[in-house]
Amino acid sequence: MDKVLRGLVIGILVLTVVSLYFANGLFAKRELLTKRNATLEDQIVKVAKTVEAADAAEATVPEVQKDISEVTERDLANPEKESVLENYPAKLETQNLPTLNFDSTEKRLQLRSLYVLNPDGSYKISALDGKPETKGPGSMTELLDQLFERAKAQQATLNKTRAELSKMRELVSKNVEELNKLKVDGRVAKKSAKDATDKATAAETAKADLEAKITKLTAEKRELDAEVADIKGQVNTLTEEKNAINDELAKANELIKELKERLKGTNLGPMGGGEGGTMVTSLTAGDKGKIIECNDEFKFVVVEFNDATMLEMLGNERQNALPQLDLNVRRPGRKSAGGEFVTRIKLRQLIKGKNMVVADILSDWQQVAVEKNDVVFF
Repeated sequence: MDKVLRGLVIGILVLTVVSLYFANGLFAKRELLTKRNATLEDQIVKVAKTVEAADAAEATVPEVQKDISEVTERDLANPEKESVLENYPAKLETQNLPTLNFDSTEKRLQLRSLYVLNPDGSYKISALDGKPETKGPGSMTELLDQLFERAKAQQATLNKTRAELSKMRELVSKNVEELNKLKVDGRVAKKSAKDATDKATAAETAKADLEAKITKLTAEKRELDAEVADIKGQVNTLTEEKNAINDELAKANELIKELKERLKGTNLGPMGGGEGGTMVTSLTAGDKGKIIECNDEFKFVVVEFNDATMLEMLGNERQNALPQLDLNVRRPGRKSAGGEFVTRIKLRQLIKGKNMVVADILSDWQQVAVEKNDVVFF
């Protein structure tokens, strides 16, 4: 009986070790899938903001009538005209149309929902194969299909715009050809008129030239005055920016002075901390310390670690280098879509003789501003 019990205990121990091994592997895979899904979700939200939520409304086509009557010396009171923009789709000119917005808690939760849910929160089962349905209201597929349909509609609008640009190019080319022909005829007419002018006409022409030069000089003077006013405005703007930079510099100096006062008496080690030795690459899971100082503007915090964590990172004699690890920060009792999670930090510099480390705030992970007494965990 003792042998049976001993064999049973050994079997249970072996199964426990195997279970721990697989649990550790599954945890790493879970972290990979979580980060990958978060990245895909953020990219879908960004892409949705570039896709128009609906087509532009119909717009009124401006009435443009082109004179198509022949140019002669006869005065025409009612020349023949044709509409140039009769079939022109004016709505294609509409700009800044609203785009799809998936950047809300409700939409993000829907992007994470693969299956269609019933009102009671259970999966809606398909009557065909008995499996949970993945297409329908409230599912991720609904939002992706909506994004796909709007992308197709926007592509169709783009192709239509290209076709209209081709038509407008042909219309402009035709009008330019007609204008060039009229210019040739106008040059011939002007040459004939010039041959028939007398001295009085020449004097009038000289007078008109002088008036044109005066007008041009007046216009140039106005442009110069406008440029001078613009330069003065730029000088004022640069002065304001300089004052703002000086204010920021003063604030930074005050903050540095305040930090020096707070850290007076402490001995900061070199970047990375430690005197040499090895550097650990991971820590055991659990709470490691708390935030005792934080500055959200310059994105750094001071973390006070417990003795066990300092021993784990630096060794018995604190002979190891400070590991450049990324740790998590949470706020007990905080309720949000991400739970108690606040942000991630990266260890930067050890304060010698104390269980304190200066760390950088990783802005890409930050949910809210870091506060004193927030818990640091790995």
